[in-house]
Amino acid sequence: MLKIGNLNIKYPAMPSPMAGFTDITYRKLMDETGYTGYMVTEMISAEGLRRRRERTVEMIKPFEFKSPQFVQLFGAEPDQFVDAAKYIENETAYSGIDINMGCPAPKVVRKDGGSALLKDPPRVAAIMRALKRSTKLPVTVKIRLGFDNVNVFEIAEILDGEGADAVAVHFRLRSDGYRGHAKWEYAPLLKERIKTVLIGNGDILTAAEARERLKTVDAVMIGRGAVRNLLLFAEIAGVETDDADTRRSIDRLLALIREHYPPKLRLPQVKSFARFLFFGRSGCKRIRNNIYTSKTFEEAKSHLDGMELNRYFEME
Repeated sequence: MLKIGNLNIKYPAMPSPMAGFTDITYRKLMDETGYTGYMVTEMISAEGLRRRRERTVEMIKPFEFKSPQFVQLFGAEPDQFVDAAKYIENETAYSGIDINMGCPAPKVVRKDGGSALLKDPPRVAAIMRALKRSTKLPVTVKIRLGFDNVNVFEIAEILDGEGADAVAVHFRLRSDGYRGHAKWEYAPLLKERIKTVLIGNGDILTAAEARERLKTVDAVMIGRGAVRNLLLFAEIAGVETDDADTRRSIDRLLALIREHYPPKLRLPQVKSFARFLFFGRSGCKRIRNNIYTSKTFEEAKSHLDGMELNRYFEME
């Protein structure tokens, strides 16, 4: 069992925060399914939260949950994070705060947030120090190997020294984007250098791959692989799953999208999930195309309802 701040984390695998994906519908589904260590929201603007902007606050609306839930914040200045953290601690039921220092998106980097912070170690230290002084909630950080060059050892040691309760590393540079292979060879080297919990991220698509990676890190975060297989965390925990479980998970995801999104936003959300739900599955090209060309949520849902699950599991 992992110890992250004051939390006991039962399972060593959890979804990686992904903009547009780890919303309330996906986190509700994962929470109901079980076997995730904890969950993190999609990126939330620290500035937007400190100003109580309606759209930002709406993104972290509460629900009854079993697994610890963290809010992932992005920003550039310590006071933004401090004010946002105070709001989270005092006015929500969230269990912790995650700081995004790894997002490669240009619109985030241009504002000196996300992976841009990796170029400024003193600012990394200042943000971490300010947060640890201002909140009792666990504080974790998501980073990459570096911006254009590897400096993960320096950044991770700074975060460790300033009291980060866990450091999650996507084993690619910012300049890599999502191309090539994650460089997991850095995992054991990094594990030797820091005392805090080390969480590894990148290119985990199956339960077998997750178990192999857990030999070199304390826990794993899984992004597209956990959307591609909605039962992946159960499988990592050793639970046997079948077609009926997959059908129930997809049906429940659709029901949650209907529940939490207004009609005009339901179809775009289904199309977003379809991007990874069928990732690497050769038997699903036709249904994927059908969903992409659907004109309504109900039309897309009908394609998913009629999907042949035996073909869903075919791999490219």
